[in-house]
Amino acid sequence: MDSVVGRVKYWKIVEAQLRQAREFLHSPEEVVIPDRGLDAYEEYVDNGEFASAMEALATSARQSGCKSGFWRRLKKVATQLGLHESADQYERCFHEALATSRRGAV
Repeated sequence: MDSVVGRVKYWKIVEAQLRQAREFLHSPEEVVIPDRGLDAYEEYVDNGEFASAMEALATSARQSGCKSGFWRRLKKVATQLGLHESADQYERCFHEALATSRRGAV
């Protein structure tokens, strides 16, 4: 029973992290999934297709922009899902976004 509760808690944490990351997009209401739109993102999350939802958020961030913290939140999701290559990529995106925002502040 405890393992079932633990798995449910684990997936709820992943889902919450995805929803938090979405709020760091410049236009969180306009998550872009080619040929599908925002409803597809919600479907991914609702159906537990977290890797697909994560990738949809990353695509939207690249197309529409995001706050630098977005990439750190997405990295947490990737790490939790065991997608270490994606986690490394999102960490690089975080540092690039941070450098860009610092240059803009000067």
